Amino acid sequence: MRTILIAGLTVMACSAMGQSIEEAKQHLYHDRLQSAEQILQQVLPQEKEAYYWLAEVYLEDKKVDKAKSLLNSNAEILSAHPLNKVAFGSVLLAENQTAEAKAQFDQALKDANRKTEVEVLKAIARAHVENKAGDANTAIQLISQIKDKSLDAEAVTLRGDAYRKLNQGSEAAKAYMEALLMDEKYAQAAYNLGKIYMTQQNSEMFLKYFNQAVAADPKFAAAYYELYYYYYFRDVNKAKEYLDLYVAHTDPSIEHQYMKTDLMYASAKYDEAISGANAIIEKEGDQTRPRLYKLLAYSHDAKGDSTKAFELLNTYFAKEVDSNVVAKDYDLQAKLYKKMEQDSLAAQAWEKAISIDTVVNYKLEYMQQLAQLYKENNDRSGEAKWLANIFATKPEPNNLDLYNWGLAHYAAAEFHQADTVFGKYTEKYPDQVYGFYWRAKSRAQIDTTMEQGLAVADYKKVAEIAEADKEKNKSLLIQAYGYLGAYEANVTKDYPAALGWFEKILVVQPDNADAQKFADILKKWIEEGKGQTKAE
Repeated sequence: MRTILIAGLTVMACSAMGQSIEEAKQHLYHDRLQSAEQILQQVLPQEKEAYYWLAEVYLEDKKVDKAKSLLNSNAEILSAHPLNKVAFGSVLLAENQTAEAKAQFDQALKDANRKTEVEVLKAIARAHVENKAGDANTAIQLISQIKDKSLDAEAVTLRGDAYRKLNQGSEAAKAYMEALLMDEKYAQAAYNLGKIYMTQQNSEMFLKYFNQAVAADPKFAAAYYELYYYYYFRDVNKAKEYLDLYVAHTDPSIEHQYMKTDLMYASAKYDEAISGANAIIEKEGDQTRPRLYKLLAYSHDAKGDSTKAFELLNTYFAKEVDSNVVAKDYDLQAKLYKKMEQDSLAAQAWEKAISIDTVVNYKLEYMQQLAQLYKENNDRSGEAKWLANIFATKPEPNNLDLYNWGLAHYAAAEFHQADTVFGKYTEKYPDQVYGFYWRAKSRAQIDTTMEQGLAVADYKKVAEIAEADKEKNKSLLIQAYGYLGAYEANVTKDYPAALGWFEKILVVQPDNADAQKFADILKKWIEEGKGQTKAE
């Protein structure tokens, strides 16, 4: 009776351990690595297969050294179960030791029996898919060796993963759809389909499949994360719903606090964001991720505390590696420097932002702010430089871009450059008056004595275009007529022509005293036949 009882307890214990491994595998599948590790640690060393799954947990968590140490802790571990050799092969692949890894995989297949063969094939395929040094074609070959009656949704999804690694998206999608036909509850296949559509920026489809994943398996946290991240930039209330679900279905982690703090900032709840960030810093100390100081800087800036924002942004720059600093960080730095009236440092920060940003619209935004900064400092030449960059960077620059650029050169007394820019304006917009007008003014500044007549043709063009609406363009017409009248009077000595221009002024502005005075003088000279007399 005692023996029977002991035997019964032994069977129950083995069953419980088997169930525990299955539970650990479910935790691994659902990204609950901490829970999976705890269970697997409990069943070691009795359950030899547990070494494989625990190594998988470590590899999933990017802890290659820990996985290697586990498998090397006992010489008998690798021979205890074929999957353990696969685990060691995966470690070797992670270390780019492909030949050594293949030897382990080959031996694992030799050691496999009818009961373990399918799991070994899937495990080796998984290793090839998940490791950068793995061979996706080998993974496909391995899955093809599984007989139809043993082929399940997991294996077909692994085949899809291999195609995805080969950048064959359509083949990958077919595999994932086949997996869902085999098992509509296999959330991983729906999730992976969603990831394919994410690369295509097809939000309608990837949202469909992420939602399908959590509908099929409400514990599938990875899909909640993608949904949270999508809505983070679009609907913070919906993002919070998915974040709460993600937190509820993953192991407790400091990452949750980071995410909640991020969402507080995105929700413009700056006091809560600051409080959450400070709580993490108090807990994590030197282990705090630098980006949290950036979040604090942005939050304090949003609250109008530039001094605190500047202090925290400097802390962020000191702690973060340069490759992680983004253009927006330099943009904030520039704005804070500007508030502190350190304009030269603000300019440097904006130039850094321009140099690293890859989004054209953002580059243009920083260039515009730089141009404005130089304008405010009465450095119109500096302004012109950045307006030129704006014109060169914009996919479709318009007439205002040219106008402002040329005007800045003119204000900087860079008349040759202004002439060139407004020349571009007249070429692109030959029916508009302002290109000819400002080129005429620029050329008039180059040819101050009028001897070369550089501005004459442009002023005539101004007159021609502006006469279509004399009332609206009265000021332009007066300037053009006046210049042309002076040119004919002083350079060509064609007094009748000069009189004609001043009389045009009197048509649009009868009370113009200067035009009347010059017209009277010219009439007198013409009567007296003074063709060589210069107008006073």
